[in-house]
Amino acid sequence: MAVGSILLITGGGGGLGSLVAASEAANFSEIALLDRNQSKLKAAADKLKSVGDAKVHLLLADVCDQKQIQDVLSPFPSLDGLVNAAGVLGPVAAFGNEKWDDWANAIAVNLVGNAAVCRAALPALLKSRRGKIVNFSGGGAAGVRVYHSAYAASKAAMVKFTETIAAEYPGLDANAIAPGAHKTGIWDNETHDKEPEKWAEPERFCSLVSFLLSEKSDGITGKLIHIYDPWETFKPDISKSEMYTLRRVEPKR
Repeated sequence: MAVGSILLITGGGGGLGSLVAASEAANFSEIALLDRNQSKLKAAADKLKSVGDAKVHLLLADVCDQKQIQDVLSPFPSLDGLVNAAGVLGPVAAFGNEKWDDWANAIAVNLVGNAAVCRAALPALLKSRRGKIVNFSGGGAAGVRVYHSAYAASKAAMVKFTETIAAEYPGLDANAIAPGAHKTGIWDNETHDKEPEKWAEPERFCSLVSFLLSEKSDGITGKLIHIYDPWETFKPDISKSEMYTLRRVEPKR
């Protein structure tokens, strides 16, 4: 564990956010969980305290409220890592048949909200001189997701957002991941039971996030990486390739 290292996780009370927190408890001395649901935050914190010695900060805030974000992050002059795990599925319907407020909310949370956290955390990440950003995209960013237009649009936009901030701030390593589908609050139990073969392995997902937050990934930035890509063999110079070519580059032996 790096002394004084601090990791911020949005959606920290959710399924994927709490998985990341538990897996990183031994790698950071402090972990700040940000979520709008107080009961979920407390449950995640209790779990986190049982698996590691990291100091836990509970930040009750909505990623869509910029003032709340700025207020809860003000006590952190330096941050070493940011994982944007906050997200919603959004409406499941053909475009035009959904409720517009539901559609707009998915864009607000998945894209605008997480971008707002990046913006608020940027000075602290730059100050640490080793800042790492992991944004959650998804398979919907690269392929067609019928009846999920808001989800797909927000996740695709997150890829380009990540690519852009990686180019603008070479002192940071910023990457987007496609974490695969996990049995969390976003997906209901019925869906999981009908198609169990489509669900990702939590261990693989956590290992990828841990890799991207560690020194092992130094120099790899501006990429979209799927959990089943051979990321263990990636080298820093692979970051010179174009976005979306990562899976087609032969890894070094």
